[in-house]
Amino acid sequence: MKAITVMAGTHPLPILISDQGTEILLERIPLTGASGTSAYNEDWLQDLLYKHPQSLPIAEINPLFAGLVPICRELLTPAGPLDVLYATREGRLVVLEAKLWRNPEARRKVIGQILDYAKELSHWSYETLDAAIRAAGRRDQGTARSLFEVVREQHGGLDEAQFIDAVSRNLRRGELLLLIAGDGIRENVGAITQFIEDHGTLHFTFGLIEMAIYQMPNGMQLVQPRVLAHSEIIRRIVVEVRGGELAEPDADSPEVDREAMPRPDLEQQRLKFSDFWTEWLEKYPLDDQSQPVKPPSKGTNQFFDLTKESKGRLSAVAAEQSGKAGVYISFRREPVSDRIYAALMADQTAINAAIGQPVQWASSDKWHSVQVWRDFGDQMLTQQRAEVQAWLGDLMNRFVNTFRPRIEAVLRDQ
Repeated sequence: MKAITVMAGTHPLPILISDQGTEILLERIPLTGASGTSAYNEDWLQDLLYKHPQSLPIAEINPLFAGLVPICRELLTPAGPLDVLYATREGRLVVLEAKLWRNPEARRKVIGQILDYAKELSHWSYETLDAAIRAAGRRDQGTARSLFEVVREQHGGLDEAQFIDAVSRNLRRGELLLLIAGDGIRENVGAITQFIEDHGTLHFTFGLIEMAIYQMPNGMQLVQPRVLAHSEIIRRIVVEVRGGELAEPDADSPEVDREAMPRPDLEQQRLKFSDFWTEWLEKYPLDDQSQPVKPPSKGTNQFFDLTKESKGRLSAVAAEQSGKAGVYISFRREPVSDRIYAALMADQTAINAAIGQPVQWASSDKWHSVQVWRDFGDQMLTQQRAEVQAWLGDLMNRFVNTFRPRIEAVLRDQ
């Protein structure tokens, strides 16, 4: 038999066509709601996805995380046990929560839980993670194997030092892929999206995967995982754990993941951004010629140096994956940067007027930031390239002209 997929309402239904040409529209088995079956529970779903990571549509969410190796189940963290942990040969980590949301009130709790896992893991060292993985393996399978040993089993010839360095950097930066897989997602995805946007400084890639199960004529079941990828439902957000600003990883940042294992696709990506920023810097020089300018970036962020005393940094961003461009200035929280930010806040009305765009002011226990963002869509580096560069050029000039003299005045008055 061969399978064809058609759309029926909001759910695609597979059609089986026999050798004789008989067409059978498969019936979906509900996992949640009043008619849901108890034959499938979260433990079953967790085990299924742990054993068969290749069934997950990772490339549709973020191809950098493709090639998952299942590491362990029920990894214990201070935020609770996460369901499944995967890794790639490049040292990237993926957290999956398997949820059959029979209780509508649990939806936001699930999102909050997986966000807590990301925060906890971003504070872990490689050694802490490895110890937790060994403990999980001992509980679940009776053997305590290290993270490197599990990944090397599928990828021979892996360099241990490079792998450990890559994992450590990804932990420090919160470079994670967080997945929620289950049923009952589609009906309230709008609420989920709003919840995520209300907690907008997300430092990872986030994906929702719907698990659809269909009854086959021979008594078997067909399982079809699929990404809820409609733009009105959810959009992927990729940012770093280096501050309160939305930004994708930058290859020239001090905290960049210098890919230990050569990847042609990443080299092409870096060349694309290098061309973009080279052209931008040439077309839109700063009014303030005394402002230091770094070489063209090979990533999404083009950074500009501020004085070391300020504990701050300035960046233009062309975040292709999210379709956003922006400029932000951020300060790591210390006494001097607290004074700078307080002075800026006292002059907020004048600053907002000088910037001339909707300005976001944000503070956390680690960072202060001032940000401006605009949606350009998925053609921002191609069809909209000139518009994006012109907008960023004007905005960066406004940021430098507005913030630099104010910051220097605060530092002089210390």
